[in-house]
Amino acid sequence: MQTGTLAPPVTLYHLALCDGTSLFLHPFVTRGALLQVTASTPVEGLFGAEPRVEALTHLRNELYRRIEEDVRDWINEKRFIPRFLIASGVFLVVFFFLALVVHTPIPLVDELLGSTAAGVVAFLAVGRHFERSRSASRRRLSLRAKIDGAVFQEHPFVQRLEQVLRRLERAEPTMDSVIGGEDSRFLWEEYPDHTARVVELLRLQITGKPYRALSRAMKQGELPGNLAQAVEEGILHPVMVLLYHEIRRAAPR
Repeated sequence: MQTGTLAPPVTLYHLALCDGTSLFLHPFVTRGALLQVTASTPVEGLFGAEPRVEALTHLRNELYRRIEEDVRDWINEKRFIPRFLIASGVFLVVFFFLALVVHTPIPLVDELLGSTAAGVVAFLAVGRHFERSRSASRRRLSLRAKIDGAVFQEHPFVQRLEQVLRRLERAEPTMDSVIGGEDSRFLWEEYPDHTARVVELLRLQITGKPYRALSRAMKQGELPGNLAQAVEEGILHPVMVLLYHEIRRAAPR
């Protein structure tokens, strides 16, 4: 009997900074990424230093928010044609009603304005109805169950990764701190799959708009006021940029 192929696992990595701040690496930073998780996709979590409960709660709430966004986009795209047809029907009905039954002071202009407003309201109202539909609710609950079912476990790879992270934390937040040291090469030698996955997750993280600006400023060796404030408030972490380049530099040629 032929058995189905198990989907590759989705791994969430927890990294602990020296001050106890928790950083999570996961593939769900791009819009729609959560929709790739199916019923057969295992979701696992790995850590080096054990994460605090509030950090895990924050991650879960953040992923819940992304689930809402992704499911809303999915159902609106899936039901776009019926939404458009219903809104168009409302537009025509209101237009002919105003044109034939209601006598307005400015012919045609009032009919167009009124029917357009009615069509837009209908389009938005139908969209909200679809977002509460059974198929959207099932998709939403299925993804939430996947996130709730992810169990974080201690793993030596993350422990070694955190050692590299702490070395970079103690250095200046410039690209001169990137050396591709022995500890980074060890990750490629002993844990090539996890290391390649982390490099890709870091790439997803730092190619976002805020981190792109941070990367450019770090290459120039000086952070402007707005970026310096974001770093001070813990919104941006220069060590993420350094870690990405550090591990990439240590990759086998």
